[in-house]
Amino acid sequence: MTLAEQIFSALLARHGADVSHWPLLARLLLPIFLRIDSCVLRWQHARREESELAKWYQDIVPDLEPSTALQARLATIALPGKRLPREPLFTPPWRLSFAAAMASALLGVLLGASGYFADYTDPDVYVFDATATYEVSHWIAGTEL
Repeated sequence: MTLAEQIFSALLARHGADVSHWPLLARLLLPIFLRIDSCVLRWQHARREESELAKWYQDIVPDLEPSTALQARLATIALPGKRLPREPLFTPPWRLSFAAAMASALLGVLLGASGYFADYTDPDVYVFDATATYEVSHWIAGTEL
């Protein structure tokens, strides 16, 4: 199957055999497609199939008319001036606390990430104190404060 036949088959499957349902560009290309024999056969088959389906619908499916009760219900729905009441705007408290937590987390990430880009090569700006100890046993015993 050539590319033109594939495109034509896709157009038939999507839009049917009624050319008025086709996009404008596809309508303009239809005479080119119909120069290919296999496309002509598909076109004729699709048109025949759609006409038989339309006849079947006309014969089998009766004309539908809305009952008077349905017409009355539709008329009451479409009355002008009658509007449904709107619900008041309400934001649940968990949504506000969740938003605050997310904002705090984002701020923490941004502030923490800003340390990754700092220049620690200038000794006049940054001083590292490496003499601190983490010995807490004296503090817990109360001997050294």
